[in-house]
This record gives sequence, structure tokens and C-alpha cells, in this order.
Amino acid sequence: MQQHDYVPPEEFGGSAAAVLRCLRELVELTGQQSTGGPPVLELQFDEIVTLTSLAADAAQPFLCVSVYLPRRTLAAAAAPPLASPGYPGGEWLWDASEGRYIILHNIGIGQLADETSLLDAIMDARDKAGAWLLSVS
Repeated sequence: MQQHDYVPPEEFGGSAAAVLRCLRELVELTGQQSTGGPPVLELQFDEIVTLTSLAADAAQPFLCVSVYLPRRTLAAAAAPPLASPGYPGGEWLWDASEGRYIILHNIGIGQLADETSLLDAIMDARDKAGAWLLSVS
């Protein structure tokens, strides 16, 4: 009989410390430099970049997923992302120096069960932001 070293993902149970440990592990696994401060996980999906961190000091800790959309010249009539139907949560920023939108998604840690749901939350934020960009391009 073969033995496997598989360890199931840690259940977060609403613990900011567990989410923080997971982010640190993911940053380490991706080979990103740790600054000694709070971990920031950077993931690139083609032209879309996400930066994910934990707002542990908030009254209700949350995961912040910042989605950096590709540089684009948008039509003057393009609606802000949150004005579009079906785009719940978060806020958007326009970075004039880079010519891109940055969309911030705040996800309560109570919504995150484990590492898989954390990664799913990042992917969902990226997908929503990318779909909005396609709708106005």
C-alpha cells in the first residue's frame, strides 16, 4: 500500500491568523520576496495582475484583492465598474499615471473556509474585473 504525504488545507474557521499563515505560505511557494511585513501575494494572469493582502487590523478582518487591469484607453462613456449591473462589492480607482483601472475587492474572512476558497476569491475578483473591462472595451 502506497503512502501519501497529502495534508488537507487548513480550515480557517474565521481566524485572521490562519489566513495570514496561508498568505505567507503562498508568497513563499511563489518565490516572491518577503519584506518581513504583512504578506502580499502577487499573481499575474496574462495582462491582469492581482495583489492580495489581509487587513487584519480592521474591526472585521478582510482579504483585500486589488485587481490591476491592463492599460487601456476606454471610451469616454465607459461606466465605472460599480455602476455596471452585476458587479457587487469593492471599489474602483483610476491610476492616471499608468492609464489603468484598479478594482479593490474586500472579502470578509468569514467567507473563506480554507486555502482553496482564498484562491477562488482571488480568481473570482479577477474574473469580475476582466468581464467588466471586456464589456466597456
